[in-house]
Amino acid sequence: MTTRQAIGTITPSSNRVVERTLAGIMPLFPGIDSCVARITYYGAGIGQPKDGYAEEPYRHASWQLGHAEPGVVCWNGTRGAGLGLAADRALAATMAAAAGCPATTTSLATVGLLDALDVHRVGIITPGAAAYAQEAAAGLGRELVAVRSLDLTNNHDASLVPAARIMDLARGLVADARPDGILIWSTNLAGLATMAPLEAELGLPVIDSAAAGVWACLAAIGADPTPAAGLGRIFTVTGPCEIIPARA
Repeated sequence: MTTRQAIGTITPSSNRVVERTLAGIMPLFPGIDSCVARITYYGAGIGQPKDGYAEEPYRHASWQLGHAEPGVVCWNGTRGAGLGLAADRALAATMAAAAGCPATTTSLATVGLLDALDVHRVGIITPGAAAYAQEAAAGLGRELVAVRSLDLTNNHDASLVPAARIMDLARGLVADARPDGILIWSTNLAGLATMAPLEAELGLPVIDSAAAGVWACLAAIGADPTPAAGLGRIFTVTGPCEIIPARA
């Protein structure tokens, strides 16, 4: 029998984009399987407390993913930046213990990408309010220089925003202020297809959050991400990602 590597992803129940993003990236890595679980999160944040994580759904989802024996599990959601990265580290520890393998999150991964790409001043595109972008930038340890917010309250609605709209918002960010990089800060915004063309047009890194979560999984299992380099600069980053190990 041939041993195949696998990654595990946890996504909100109202999210349509994370699985689409995996489908766009993982065919470039034919030797790696991808497994997905969901936690309850819909409408205006229903299923999760406003200022924290309800750990039991994550524990159960991670436990189920563990049955497939992945090399890592990742919470592919952006809430941790606004909550503070300590919350994501604690959540990843819970996930790792339940799955029996290392764990990480999109927010933890994004800090590593921002460092590697030398991004200190960010422009953020968010489906929610501008205040959320400010909290996220602070949590990621970055200066927020421009925001484009869609003021959506239903998480599902973010998945309906077309890529052309996201690209227009990114251009507006650069017109307002010249950031070091742009964050598409929701794993339910379809940003994967916008990264490479925006980088070519604007001359700066663009980080799609759902793609960042996939990059983190590849980094965690020691996979070379560069087969996906044509999708965006993040896949040229081969440095480490913050991973919380499973404790014995």
